[in-house]
Amino acid sequence: MTIAEVARRASVSIATVSRVLNNVPRGVGAALRKRVLKAAQELDFRPNALARSLHQKRTHTLGLLITDIANPYYAGITRGIEDVSRRLGYALFICNTDRDPAAMAHYIEVLREQRVDGIIIGGGGTPGRRHFQALHHRGIPAVLIGRYDVPLPAVRIDNLKGGWEAATHLIRLGHRRVAILSGPDTSTSIQDRMKGYQRAILEHGLSLPDGWILRGDLRPASALELAGRLLSARQRPTAILAANDQMAIATIRAALKLGLRVPEDLSVVGFDNIELASYVSPALTTMGLPLYQMGVAAAEIAIRLLAGTSGKEEAWFTPELIVRESTGPPLTHAGRTITPRPDPGSKRRDA
Repeated sequence: MTIAEVARRASVSIATVSRVLNNVPRGVGAALRKRVLKAAQELDFRPNALARSLHQKRTHTLGLLITDIANPYYAGITRGIEDVSRRLGYALFICNTDRDPAAMAHYIEVLREQRVDGIIIGGGGTPGRRHFQALHHRGIPAVLIGRYDVPLPAVRIDNLKGGWEAATHLIRLGHRRVAILSGPDTSTSIQDRMKGYQRAILEHGLSLPDGWILRGDLRPASALELAGRLLSARQRPTAILAANDQMAIATIRAALKLGLRVPEDLSVVGFDNIELASYVSPALTTMGLPLYQMGVAAAEIAIRLLAGTSGKEEAWFTPELIVRESTGPPLTHAGRTITPRPDPGSKRRDA
């Protein structure tokens, strides 16, 4: 089926069919447009996407670079981006970089060759700055999710405040022996959460013993091993702050395997509030983020940039403390609980 056949069916010129199919309003009335579209539908004519993109200089595609689609954090964000993209007529290419700068460079080049209209980059990180700047210089709109030290439109999260609130929650409960399971030091999101944890601990006059800050890869397997090491030591912590919910859930598993009770013997706090956090037993106390809404915001900023319309080029999200079952006052050696300090900023949820 060709555009010429549509033109014959509608009794118009090929140029008129082209203007209608490419949404060019000049010289095409409503009745004529309706007749051409009806002829195209009757003939089941579908314009060649490549040809149309060459004509419009647009492909109506977006690229999304994330570190790991298997991580529920990115699944929530991706769904928000995809829903907005589909509603506004854009297709989405998803690429996993596994925090590898070489993979990021490769996928940016692939997306550029595919002539995507814009790129969204998620995760927050120190590698890849020169690639982002190259996109900017080439005129390819890019939106970042997380903290990158480049001046581009972004969806940002106050991870430092979230880390501070997570640690402060445990301290107000009476915990004085708090350990940290961190993630890759190339992630600025993890860096900021760590700074928040440490700031709260120091502000309350506490210290972190050597070996009580352990770094994993944000996946459950690494957390299971690291938490097991911490909890098997002669002097073990009464609470653990995990860099994300997956590590926190694995920490609970490690504690239960060692015969420890959560939260009686060990309190655990996660970060992100993935869906599974409210279903594990005990349900996980965590710093919640509106992951879907973060994805929606990123897609809306990207598409506004492409349309050339005005609007904010930055959206901020603040984590919210969600108190569930995995945190409580620590037990003393005599079996008595330490009286917790009030925690006015928290929200108690049972699910």
